[in-house]
Amino acid sequence: MIRKLLLTVSIALASLATSCTTRYQDMLKERDQQIRDLSGTVARQRGELDELNRRAITPTPAPVEATGDKQSPNLLQQINDEVGQGANAVYDRGGRISIGVKDSVTFDPGSTVLKDSSHKVLRNVAGVMKNRFGGKRFFIEGHTDSDPITKTKDKYQDNMELSMKRADAVRRFLISQGVPESSIAVVGYGQFDPAGKDKASNRRVQIVVGDKL
Repeated sequence: MIRKLLLTVSIALASLATSCTTRYQDMLKERDQQIRDLSGTVARQRGELDELNRRAITPTPAPVEATGDKQSPNLLQQINDEVGQGANAVYDRGGRISIGVKDSVTFDPGSTVLKDSSHKVLRNVAGVMKNRFGGKRFFIEGHTDSDPITKTKDKYQDNMELSMKRADAVRRFLISQGVPESSIAVVGYGQFDPAGKDKASNRRVQIVVGDKL
């Protein structure tokens, strides 16, 4: 009888030990899983923190919405600084950003071939177009003074054609710098949209930022 009782107790103890061992192993697995989950969370949060620090050090320009409202002087000055020397003016035109490029920088008199001096400023303009105004429509406007075409009459019928071809030359360069071709429209005004009484200021190319595509 005693032997039978001892055998029963031994079996019970063995069963209990096995149950405890299994439970202990389950607890270890649960602990290990929690450690892995916490490690993943820490790594993700560390990555997010690093990204926030990177953005704080090298902030990207905020996209600008052309809403028809008057643009802030600070924004116009920032864009003017980014375009750099060669910009004729950056101004608000009916609620739209307009970037002017000096004719003396872009073309020789009577020519539609871009001068080498235009490349730097137009690269800067392309950067502004892509970084600040991605997804927008751009209007490349060509303008001339009121002097009639004489020396180059064999090339251009009038100032309207000359202004259109100059605007198209700027368009092609901007496309070569990564501005989407589908986002650009070309307009030639000739002498019919003067900036002022000074002829030199009227000879220009304007890049006007339009609405979203």
